[in-house]
Amino acid sequence: MTDKVDTASAPYFEGIYGMTANPTRQVFMIGLVWRVALDLGGRGIDILEVGSWAGASALTWGQALEIHNEGRGALTCIDAWQPYYAQEEIPDDVSQEINAALETNEPYQIFSDNMRFLPPGTDLRVRRGWSTDILPSLAAETYDIVYLDGDHCYAGISADLDSGCRLVRDGGVICGDDLELQGHQVDASIAAQRPKLDKQRDEASGTVFHPGVTLAVAERFGEVSAWNGFWAMRKVADGWQRVNLRGMPAHFPNHLSPKNLMGLKAYLMQHGLI
Repeated sequence: MTDKVDTASAPYFEGIYGMTANPTRQVFMIGLVWRVALDLGGRGIDILEVGSWAGASALTWGQALEIHNEGRGALTCIDAWQPYYAQEEIPDDVSQEINAALETNEPYQIFSDNMRFLPPGTDLRVRRGWSTDILPSLAAETYDIVYLDGDHCYAGISADLDSGCRLVRDGGVICGDDLELQGHQVDASIAAQRPKLDKQRDEASGTVFHPGVTLAVAERFGEVSAWNGFWAMRKVADGWQRVNLRGMPAHFPNHLSPKNLMGLKAYLMQHGLI
């Protein structure tokens, strides 16, 4: 838990509030808005985010709308800001600390304070509650981008995928976080046996991954477009197809510290991601 939170001059992403926000993936989130904006020809882009935590992804979406669509569009954030890890499946001390924080109102307050740093005029709508309660109540084919980063266990992400796919407009995109390994790269069948499992290490590759996300996404789509753990698929008349971000301009999240920004740029260039 934090002793003192200072959000007066910049968004707050210290400690556990920054650990879950992968800046590499956020570069490709901005790129996805670039792709969708080109396809839509300038009309507003409606984005639905499931799982907001401290607001790093929400700030990224807002920045992307400003850069690539002149701010046209709306961002709806859904999160319960309540403990969601099954106690018997909490994998590490960080997850335990996150769950403990969610027993207080601090994470929601930090999110709310961080939203002051959205670009001016951002149409932000916040729905506080469980996605399993809220998503079924939303009208079908309402959003151009549906982003899933809530409960990563198999039961949770499967339910969000079912609802999320229904909410995407034709030509729109469903996407999500924490797909470190795809179904063809690892045996994720353990997720079906332990549906509340959040994450574990793959013995063959040494990669820490989320078996529930891997299994649920593979069952729904097979192999998907993915960039360092951020994945996406486009809705078309006869189903779903991969998304091409070739040629995207590289923009970096404004909320990063100068030190983290330098490290991000170096990593992306070293791995040929930009």
